This record gives sequence, C-alpha cells and structure tokens, in this order.
Amino acid sequence: MSKARYIILIVCAMLCSCEKVMEFDIEESERMVVVNSLPSTDSLLFVNITYSRFFLDNQPFIAVTDATVSIEVNGSTIASTGRDGANYLFNYTATAGDTLTLHVSTPGRPDIIGGTRVVPLPDMLPPLAEIDTLQPITAGNVSFTLNDPAALENYYYIYIEERDSGTRWNEWEKKWDTIDTVIHPYFTCLNTEITNPEVNAIEGFMEYFNGILFTDRDINGQNYETTLSLIMLKDTAEHPLQRDYTLIVEALSPEAYTYTKEVMAARSMGSYFAEPARIYSNLSSGVGIFAAIARRQYPLTFSYKEAGERKKVKFVYSPKKDSTPNSVSASRRSR
Repeated sequence: MSKARYIILIVCAMLCSCEKVMEFDIEESERMVVVNSLPSTDSLLFVNITYSRFFLDNQPFIAVTDATVSIEVNGSTIASTGRDGANYLFNYTATAGDTLTLHVSTPGRPDIIGGTRVVPLPDMLPPLAEIDTLQPITAGNVSFTLNDPAALENYYYIYIEERDSGTRWNEWEKKWDTIDTVIHPYFTCLNTEITNPEVNAIEGFMEYFNGILFTDRDINGQNYETTLSLIMLKDTAEHPLQRDYTLIVEALSPEAYTYTKEVMAARSMGSYFAEPARIYSNLSSGVGIFAAIARRQYPLTFSYKEAGERKKVKFVYSPKKDSTPNSVSASRRSR
C-alpha cells in the first residue's frame, strides 16, 4: 500500500472520530410557571404568566391560560378583570403606600405568592432642558433637582426615552415605512456621587449610561442636583433639530431595585462563556418578579434652528393637565 493511501486512511479515521452524537430529550424537563409583574403608579396593573422554555428553544413563550389570579391591596382582595394573551388584567393602578400581595393558582401546581410595597416618589423640581449650540457637537442637557427623604433607605432609577415615530423612506423596497419605536439614548451624568461602578456597570461603559440605578447612600436627606448630557446631531437649515424626549424618574421598592440591578448586570456580560444569569425572584414557587415602582414622567422637547446666532436655548418643562394612567403595555424590564 502506497504512502498516499495510508495518509487518506488516517485522515478519514480522524474525521470520523471527531463526531459524537449525543441524545437529549427536550421534553424531559418540566416547564415552570413564570410570573412577571411590575405594578407602577402610572399604568393599570397586569400580570404576565407563561411557561418557561428550554434554553435552545427560540419559539415564543406559551401563555398560561387557566390561572386564577388576584391581588390583595392593603388586605382587600381584587380579582383579575380579564386576560389578553398571557396578561391577566386588573382595574387597579398602584398608589404610594399600598401593600400588595399577589396570588396565582394553576391546576396541579403549588400556589405562587409574592409581596411588595409601593414607595412614595420624592419631591422633585421640574427639569430644565437646554441645547448648547456652542459645542462642536450639540449637547442636549437635562438638569433637575431631586429632594431625597431622610427617613427611609431609597432606591432610584432614572432614564430617558426617545420616541421615533412617523414615516421613513425604505431604500431597499422603494416605499415609505411607518415607524413607532422607543429607544433609551446614552448620556453622561455630570454628578459623580451616584455613578459608582458597583451599581452602574452598563455594557462595559464607565462614563456613558442608558439608565442610572442608585441608592440614596451618598445623598440621604439632601437636595440632589444633576445634569444628564446627551450627544445630538447638528441641525441644518433644511432639517432643523427637534427631539422629543421623556425623562423618567422611578422610586423603586427593594425588590424592584434588586431585580433591576441583576437584569442590568446580566445584559452587560460581554463573555459568551459567562455563567448563566440567575435573576432575583421574590415568588414563593415558580420564577419571576412582583415588585412595585412609583414613576413620574416629564415630556421634554429640544428644538432650535440656527439663524446666524450661536447661543444656548432653554426650555422649561410644563406638566400636562388632566393626565390619566396609561393603558396596559409591556414592562421594559419584564422578560
């Protein structure tokens, strides 16, 4: 036998030995009940209930349709008013000071119970929105003062939302598309008392954030002043700069703080070989979260058009009258 034939046989043997078939029955592991609900002071309560899924399964989560769901508000029971897919709906909006207990019953499984309390929002001076046209790259600044109560340990989450809605030309399909998306732009925080790495390790950035999560450890009982600075594009005569933002300030229950912190940490993992994230759950069985949030929203509009004069332009927030709670929508931190 020639050397060439020996080489071919050795290569074939090596290729065959590199493959190993392992059988795994996905259906063997029983699905858990997953309950997610973040009661907030600016929207009606809903409880999202699904079954867990295998980590290699990319199909949609399956809704639990036969659950009995209720909440106790300061000892009085409120039943669900209906269901929309996996969301069990309630005619209730969280109020500061309320103590809430969630009860979920599903056939053949242990009852799921979770509790939380709605903390009050701190007093806050209306924010000031300002565009600085003197910078090489336009900076949009949002300044505000938060009056932290001294009696309790408080937890805060502050972020900005930008809604992009309207129509956009689709170059590939040669047509106009209707868009309606919400993004959380990055910003810098000019007060370093709250931006410590222990809490704010967001996606590997040390100075830029799409949300600041902090306790009142360093500002307890003080009037906390800060400025969030966004980077914006310069405007032109044909396309004057106008940006509609919403500054959102949240006071979190201890459960909501721990849950949000661990979700942020899990999203910031840059290694594919990191351990699977174990997200905080405060339910008696199953997995998920039931945690209250007090939320206040401040709509802000940055708008200017240069006309030969370079200066700072200021806009003061004016609260809207006759505001009502938002309709049911998916929580930004659920799932």
